[in-house]
Amino acid sequence: MDQELQKYYDNLLHLFTQDGWKDFIEDIKGNANVLGDILTITDEKQLWYRRGQLEAVNRILSYESTIKNSYEDTVNG
Repeated sequence: MDQELQKYYDNLLHLFTQDGWKDFIEDIKGNANVLGDILTITDEKQLWYRRGQLEAVNRILSYESTIKNSYEDTVNG
């Protein structure tokens, strides 16, 4: 692994240990719960918009595990 890629992973892995990251993820989980309430959707346009919001939130929630898996794959070849 080259130095630039190693630094990229090191920075992200360090970020995931920070209290601010953990607080951010807890906030996003709360948002996901609110967005998951489909009873407030009034039409098809809102349904598709909500789906997009949930996809973005889920991408954020899975980011840490995605990076860690990618790092492991890179290290273990």
